[in-house]
Amino acid sequence: MVRKVRVTMLFGGATPPEPMGHLTGFLLNVVAARSREAFANGLADLGLRPPQFALLTMIEASPGLAQQDLVAATGIDPSSMVAMLDALEHAGLAERRPHPEDRRKRALHLTEAGAARLAEAREVVAAIRPSVFGALDDTEFAELHRLVRKLTGYAD
Repeated sequence: MVRKVRVTMLFGGATPPEPMGHLTGFLLNVVAARSREAFANGLADLGLRPPQFALLTMIEASPGLAQQDLVAATGIDPSSMVAMLDALEHAGLAERRPHPEDRRKRALHLTEAGAARLAEAREVVAAIRPSVFGALDDTEFAELHRLVRKLTGYAD
């Protein structure tokens, strides 16, 4: 069982004092801490951690992805990746199969249980949105999402 995360947030989750209100980066960190805690705790109810959610998402998006390619795409250290994939495999959520083009590689696939758990995790993500972003209406949230994507390097 994955344990609940307790993020020590500045100001106890309340609105930061006004002198801090003009520091955009600081405010983004406050929102990120709130989001991180809600996300991690929601996933913990499913026995997952955020990095495992990310790996399941990547494997679902590219079935048969080689383990080395997943390392390159995520920037996760290879030895950590092995342990994380071992845990997913042990939980019955993902499996390594022989790669069809290179017998030295292993191809990653979600199991039926992995696909179901990922679907549940996505429901958790949707359910926590109001607790973190509830002050925004749908249009504002879409704009925030667009801007954050732009800040993180997406072309759209």
